[in-house]
Amino acid sequence: MVQYSGLRFWQDTGARDRAIDRLLALRAGLAQNVSPNNKQDSFHLATWNIRDFGGHRLNPSPRLPETLLYIAEVISAFDLVAVQEVNEDMAEFQQVMRLLGPHWDYIVTDQSGNMERLAFVFDTRKIRFRHMAGEIVLPAKKGVDQPQFNRTPFLVAFQAGWFKFNLCTVHIYYGSAADTTKRKREISDIANFFTARQKKDGETYILLGDFNILNPTDPTMNALLGGGFEVPAQLRKPTALASAHYYDQIALRTQNKLVEIRKAGNFPWQDYVFREADFAAYKAAMPKKTKTGKPAKTDAAAYKKWRTWQMSDHLPLWTEIKMDFTEAYLESLKAGEKPLAEFKPEAGKGPEVG
Repeated sequence: MVQYSGLRFWQDTGARDRAIDRLLALRAGLAQNVSPNNKQDSFHLATWNIRDFGGHRLNPSPRLPETLLYIAEVISAFDLVAVQEVNEDMAEFQQVMRLLGPHWDYIVTDQSGNMERLAFVFDTRKIRFRHMAGEIVLPAKKGVDQPQFNRTPFLVAFQAGWFKFNLCTVHIYYGSAADTTKRKREISDIANFFTARQKKDGETYILLGDFNILNPTDPTMNALLGGGFEVPAQLRKPTALASAHYYDQIALRTQNKLVEIRKAGNFPWQDYVFREADFAAYKAAMPKKTKTGKPAKTDAAAYKKWRTWQMSDHLPLWTEIKMDFTEAYLESLKAGEKPLAEFKPEAGKGPEVG
């Protein structure tokens, strides 16, 4: 549960009451749209680009205290979340971690392209870090250095119950809608890199994050699928707030037929917080001047853009994945079969279920 005790000290009772009302609506929306994350045989994986989180590069107005409560509430609905666009100033990110409470932990990269970091946030009661993490650098080919990524992908090994997997988060170069050459190359390079590795070690790899993919039939998606990864149909959801673009993806590469995706979706946070109907309540909080000193627009259209700097211009994309394979493991022992690598208990440890 998110730690809400600080709300009682808010001196602005109007903002406090608004935050309480919106939190109640947000919790109800999460309960309706996302399957419960307290199941013992599955875990919830999500990816979310939180716009310029801590950077304020383009935003003349900082996030409101209530916004961090809303972000923490959304994250708490899942067990493991890849977060993109964590910026050089981690104060907002660390405040969200405090709100999530003592059972939550994180792993974050140093800054790369656009002064951004990539992060994994996880509930330690469900997810275990397997002590392997690293940024992905493409090896030279025949002695020739290869073009690297604008924002270096980040790989971490995790385990949920029986299920061991390697999770890589990306924020692929965007460029322009007219020229996606570099975008497609980065997507193809990261997919091919892990396809080659997976063929050698047989482990499960999950690629997720902001791929800047326009739609399921676009060449940018073909670059991912052509690299050997699978994007299940239930995960092909639009995630751009102001358009029908499918920027964010969760893709899998595995030799294990037991991996089971149960449910998936995107979460429309704008239906519950910073709704279009809330424009009047936030008009006073919107910036009155731009960074150049010019008067800022404060109409309803400007509010729709401003709210993306409060929450994000992306929707979270999530999936529920099975993590208890007790029956399959016992049946394989009975049949004298060799257990699959993903489900072998580590040396000296029994299987971890839930």
